[in-house]
Amino acid sequence: MLQPLRETFDATKYPNLLIGLEKADDAAVYQINDHQAIISTTDFFPPVVDDPYDFGAIAAANAMSDI
Repeated sequence: MLQPLRETFDATKYPNLLIGLEKADDAAVYQINDHQAIISTTDFFPPVVDDPYDFGAIAAANAMSDI
């Protein structure tokens, strides 16, 4: 699904992008300076449990596993 987008993205124009669209990954890492980077992760899945607290815990565990 993302292949058309990945084909139009030239990662060489963004040398600070350490992890991006070149791999099928849910996370990206952008280097701010020599000591700091931003990690961003996106994901979507429908609720698998009815309790909002439990779903939040599942979503947090999933996000942490991405990075």
